[in-house]
Amino acid sequence: MSSKSSIHFNGRATPDSLGPPGRPSTATDEIRQSYRSIFTSHSSGMNTSSVNTELSSVATNNSESSEFVKVFPNWPDTSQFEGSARGSMTNESVIGMYAEGFGSPKQSMDTTYKRSMQTERPSFHSARPSSQPSLRGSSEMKRPALAHRRSQSASLLNQWKPTAEQSLAPPPAHPTRTSADIIGNGTLRLSEDRRSEKKPPEQVPRDRYGFKKTSHYITVQQYDAWDAVYSEHLSRRSKKWHALMRSYGLATKPPFRFPPKSDKIKRYVRKGIPPELRGAAWFWYAGGPGRLAKEPGLYSNLLQQIKDGGKLSDNDREHIERDLNRTFPDNIRFKPDPATMSDAQAGAGGGSTGTAAGKQTKGKNNQAEPETPMIQSLRRVLQAFAVHNPGIGYCQSLNFIAGLLLLFLDEDEEQAFVLLEIVTSVHLPGTHGIALEGANIDIAVLMSCIKDSLPGVWAKLDDKGGGLAGDPSAQALRLPTVSLATTAWFMSLFVGTLPIESVLRVWDCLFFEGSKTLFRIALAIFKAGEKEIMAVHDPMEIFQVVQTSPRGMLDVNSLLEVCFRRRGGFGHVSQDLIERRRAERRRAVKEGVSTLDGGGVGAGVARWKSRWRSKTKI
Repeated sequence: MSSKSSIHFNGRATPDSLGPPGRPSTATDEIRQSYRSIFTSHSSGMNTSSVNTELSSVATNNSESSEFVKVFPNWPDTSQFEGSARGSMTNESVIGMYAEGFGSPKQSMDTTYKRSMQTERPSFHSARPSSQPSLRGSSEMKRPALAHRRSQSASLLNQWKPTAEQSLAPPPAHPTRTSADIIGNGTLRLSEDRRSEKKPPEQVPRDRYGFKKTSHYITVQQYDAWDAVYSEHLSRRSKKWHALMRSYGLATKPPFRFPPKSDKIKRYVRKGIPPELRGAAWFWYAGGPGRLAKEPGLYSNLLQQIKDGGKLSDNDREHIERDLNRTFPDNIRFKPDPATMSDAQAGAGGGSTGTAAGKQTKGKNNQAEPETPMIQSLRRVLQAFAVHNPGIGYCQSLNFIAGLLLLFLDEDEEQAFVLLEIVTSVHLPGTHGIALEGANIDIAVLMSCIKDSLPGVWAKLDDKGGGLAGDPSAQALRLPTVSLATTAWFMSLFVGTLPIESVLRVWDCLFFEGSKTLFRIALAIFKAGEKEIMAVHDPMEIFQVVQTSPRGMLDVNSLLEVCFRRRGGFGHVSQDLIERRRAERRRAVKEGVSTLDGGGVGAGVARWKSRWRSKTKI
């Protein structure tokens, strides 16, 4: 509450706290009602109401002992004034007081009641026509002492504006009690705080990694029901992993080295690496330490080149900046909730003030979006990768891969850079290249695996489209329409396709076993959605099922069970099989494109690839 609405001013009650019942409501009525109800009908909370004091500002021009003018005729104890000077006051007397301005301001404390009432006032009876009877002579016409509203406002102003004469007057003999003293113990202040405090924003439900629990395909209730069981699974796996590390004499705080690859360790990995060990295990089993040792200082040298203003193309820089704030907007490390920042930060953009690019992007309300340290690290990793790999530059979806690596590598930019290099060169060769040749080849290999392992599903997917009719070479290169939905699966390593916990478990197996994991998981997704696919017939409905069904597959243990089980699983899809079919497809593409290039097919393929690289969402 501001100072204007405080309960006392210079030891006196203010008008805001003294208004009689029935008057228009003010801003403090709500506060008043909060403590009036705990006392008696006397508004002051004392034994006698302030309106029943002996002195009246109307009668004496002195409001020292009267807090406000009595204007309500039915208040108690009014009978004591009947027949007195106060009770006999007429309208003419009041009008006369109004005409003369009520005399001087508040007089000294020695001014008596008689002195004020003996003051001669001009009578208006002589000016009254004889036809109008006087109200003074009729006892039946006697009215309670009602003061004109001008007298009330004047007395209130006198309380607020003491004169120099008043400032020299001695203090009142009787003790003064304010409303705050009557209430005591800061009750009013507590009421003010309750009114002024803002309702905190609703807390966003998030998982253990900072991602929002809910999505278009999973509700908070579904997530919590699943997580109640899955948390126990994580606790058991964490204990077993720590016991495993101790058995090999390896440290876990912080983890660096891990047990050598074996069937036992593979079983441990497939059941899930604990979150506290995950990032370090990825880096170790993917061969990160060896690659880092071969090129020490590479990452810092690349950053220095970028700082010097060389090699990073304007096109790559622009696309990186465009995608930074689109990376994991549902994760608090990438995009904090406004409640986690101060109001000033949230209004001004928040986050860190400096950026590598020297600027911040703006949101819908033309305000700079908060740029977290994670976003700054992501910018440097992507820029260094683009400079070091001119054949790839920057391709949309690399931001999600690099972002998730940073999240689990504790923002170690150099390690994230090395793992991003391994993903694009070893596990997904050519997939993110300028020609996107690797993406086309891997999807073709996946379609061949579906044809072999899930013939019923393949019959639904094979819509006889995507190729050039009448040409055998074109028919050999064609892919079904549903392949457009699966392209993003591999390019983003299932980020945005599967729930985040499922993505992490897939990456556990990917960095330990290799890219065959991606094909096995894709086959398991088609197997899990087989009933839905078989239930529809329109190609677009099939496309919709394939595109949306994985996003609700929260039970990752069941998905991996379908993937790795001995009977009915996809253990036969080995890394050797994948590499062999990749090589076959590359040859077919090379031969087919050279044969069909005279018909303009090469230009059409180039246009399709360009459209994919310019996409802004997965």
